[in-house]
Amino acid sequence: MDAYTLLGVAPGVDAPALKRAFRKLAMRWHPDRNGDPAAVEHFTRLRLAYQSLLDALEAQPEETHEPDPQPEAPPEPERPARKRGADRRQELNLSVEEACLGCDRIVDLIDEAVCETCDGGGVETLLNSRLCGHCHGTGRLRAKGRTTACTDCDGRGYLKRQACSECGGSGRGRVLRRLLAHVPPGMGNGDELRLEGEGMAHEEVDGVRGDLRLRIAIAPHPLYTLEGRDLIITRPVSALRMLIGGTIEVPVPGGARRLELQPGSAKRRELRIEGAGLPGRRGRPAGALIVRLEPVLPESDDERVRELALLLERELASDLARHLPEVAGWEGRWLAA
Repeated sequence: MDAYTLLGVAPGVDAPALKRAFRKLAMRWHPDRNGDPAAVEHFTRLRLAYQSLLDALEAQPEETHEPDPQPEAPPEPERPARKRGADRRQELNLSVEEACLGCDRIVDLIDEAVCETCDGGGVETLLNSRLCGHCHGTGRLRAKGRTTACTDCDGRGYLKRQACSECGGSGRGRVLRRLLAHVPPGMGNGDELRLEGEGMAHEEVDGVRGDLRLRIAIAPHPLYTLEGRDLIITRPVSALRMLIGGTIEVPVPGGARRLELQPGSAKRRELRIEGAGLPGRRGRPAGALIVRLEPVLPESDDERVRELALLLERELASDLARHLPEVAGWEGRWLAA
């Protein structure tokens, strides 16, 4: 079937008439208005036929009554931009792990569409007629001394149709649409993920959908804290291990990481590993992994542990000013007398 026959127009049709013919058919066959499984394919054929004829019309050269031996090529006609629907905005909650590693998430959207029960008409036919509740079956109403026909039942006294029970007479229904959103690594609080063409439909049938903009919100985590792009962990460590140093292991999104602990005091301190926090994105550098070490003393009542602790205490007491300067200073001030 050629494009003219498909659109129901004759060869030589002008652009305004062509547009009117396409609009009339599109209102009938658009998938949002027509639930027939064949509607999608037929609407696509209509749109291609319309576009091909419109392109042919726009490509025709303008007539001239003064031939020029070296005519200049006319400028290419500018095709008007297709009208675009509004953007939709929605919040997408991520865990810290999903923000660091990236993920695929299902996003649910509620769209408005033609009600399938009433085909957009807003009314449905009753299987059995029922008494009109407005005129109580009389078909007549009395007001200000006059009797007029009931407008609800057109004077019949009974109803054969009623407002659609599914859409309440609006002709529009709600449809769940599920999208797969790919979230790249490094999306932080307040960042925006744009899904092109998944926003609101334009009211004109040849318009295009707007975009869906997902604003990222990272949920609180029992272990990890995000400050900007820095990933912070608080880890308890044996106070003795902090004194002698060695290797410790810390959890990170997707696994664990071994860190080298330098010998030092048994006081709270931090390990900072640059670039190991929230990954960088769009020119922003990756954050740091910050491990806050909390010293913990042994609480065992094991005899062997007490013996070792006693040996350590004697060794420390032999040179108190060197090993425990705070204790030595306090005793020197308050016990010297």
